[in-house]
Amino acid sequence: MEPKEKRMQVIGIYGVNASGKSTLSHMLARDFLEYDIETTDNLFAVKRRLNQNNPILQYSSYSQWERLGEPTACNVWKGFQDYRESMRDYLHWILERARDQRVGMIIEGVHIIPEHFLSFARDMDITLFLLHIDDLKKHKERMLDKCCYRPGLLTRFEKYFDNIRQLQRSLLIEAQDSPIKIIETGVSLESAITTMKSFLQ
Repeated sequence: MEPKEKRMQVIGIYGVNASGKSTLSHMLARDFLEYDIETTDNLFAVKRRLNQNNPILQYSSYSQWERLGEPTACNVWKGFQDYRESMRDYLHWILERARDQRVGMIIEGVHIIPEHFLSFARDMDITLFLLHIDDLKKHKERMLDKCCYRPGLLTRFEKYFDNIRQLQRSLLIEAQDSPIKIIETGVSLESAITTMKSFLQ
């Protein structure tokens, strides 16, 4: 009897700005040394450069509502969905590579569309983690840490902080009643990574 072929695994880590995506993906990668790490921000930067006339690509995840009018909860979420959808093609090609070339991957970034990733679950093991920070003060502290050498980015985060928090609430609602693992990262990153690893054993 031939041994059962090992299924490939894709680990998706997403959430709003300063929720710990990059840090936790690198911490997790220590246990998955053979896996590729893909950062959707880098893919987005390439697509933005190649499509400079696309208005969606000229805004950030938290400022997309400006294309639509007022910063209502509806516009914040609709703008974000457009932004996320604009990366579906690039991420589809990455997921196809993981499937067809049997490459294990850790993919981190705000651009992950849960239903898109989960549509590959027939051929690969897909685990999605949504990171969030409940405590508003702690979230602001994480933003300060993230932007210690990038004052311009900190200014933008401060300007759009309420929109970022609104997006986080909407992402949590979207993840309800789904196989997505919701991870609180505001207590400590160490406890968050321990919880994430427990889902991957």
